[in-house]
Amino acid sequence: MNSATRSFHTANKNLLGEWLVGRVLLQGALRRAFGGVYARIDPATLHLRDQAHLPVIFCATHSGWWDGHMAYILNKRIFRRDAYLMMEEAQLARYSFFSWAGAFGVDKHNAHNALESIKYVTNIVSERSNRALWIFPQGEMSHPDVRPIRVYRGATNIARRLGDCALVPVAFRYDFLREQAPDAFANVGAPLLVREKESRPVSLTPRLTEAMTRVADELRESVTLHKFEPYQRVLKGRASSNTNWDRVRTFARQIISGSPGKRSGGS
Repeated sequence: MNSATRSFHTANKNLLGEWLVGRVLLQGALRRAFGGVYARIDPATLHLRDQAHLPVIFCATHSGWWDGHMAYILNKRIFRRDAYLMMEEAQLARYSFFSWAGAFGVDKHNAHNALESIKYVTNIVSERSNRALWIFPQGEMSHPDVRPIRVYRGATNIARRLGDCALVPVAFRYDFLREQAPDAFANVGAPLLVREKESRPVSLTPRLTEAMTRVADELRESVTLHKFEPYQRVLKGRASSNTNWDRVRTFARQIISGSPGKRSGGS
């Protein structure tokens, strides 16, 4: 089936379009909406950057509208893969420019069309090294605290078709802490290494479900208890009003006490 007869939008990556969507739209929106984007990455997953031959499927929880933006910035700033993202076909039809950054459609309500999307991205990810897929195996948005996490078999079906690959569990969360602006968080767990002879969707899906639940629970605990030592800032966002006011007060005090940086006394 060629692109003209496909039942879904395919990725249409190009340098200019990817720059416009990624840098101007996605990154810019994150900066304006959040005080910062923070991530904890398991060392074993960081090591995948040195294994370009191994396809990676990032399996993220779907807890908010910003999830696709988060996938972009994590890939751009940390993983640096030629990445593609599976997006609901109805949404991609409305915002087709996301295809310039690697998004492609899937119609989860039509089994035949969904299978075509799986075949399509399997070919895309396997044809060259250093490629990756971002997918939301829950299939729909769900509050990050809802348990149990339900995972559909799309991701593991793709893994089975790829043979050797890595499934990486990712949890996203967006919370107000001590500032006016909310912060965005990602917890990226250790990879599940899939080998061709071991690829069994029936047994692999429960393992992926357990891994995604674990990273989501870890992230919830970190945010609840303010345990952010393992998290590093990936993107600096907007300052809160109180932070801006503190800067104004500091500058005003410097003006009153003397010009900032000016030395007092003789030479």
